Amino acid sequence: MFNTINSTKTKNNEKVVHKFVEYSLVMPIDESVAARYARVRFDLKRRGTPIPENDIWIAAACLDLEVPLLSRDDHFKLVPGLNVISWETTAGN
Repeated sequence: MFNTINSTKTKNNEKVVHKFVEYSLVMPIDESVAARYARVRFDLKRRGTPIPENDIWIAAACLDLEVPLLSRDDHFKLVPGLNVISWETTAGN
């Protein structure tokens, strides 16, 4: 299921990933998220503030589902309407 073979700790990494997945919600990428992705990407490009492609998908999914994003990447703050919770702010609490 997961590509953990590029590691000297393959078995341990697989256990960690499977444990993480048990406590995670896998979000579907549907037509609504794809449309949101296109709008976010266009807006960022138009404003001259592009961010990494995969992060645009993450932002689009969060916006579409109306959920906050926990991250320490400041570039997510460039996405209008995205509720970003700083990892550093919450890490010590």
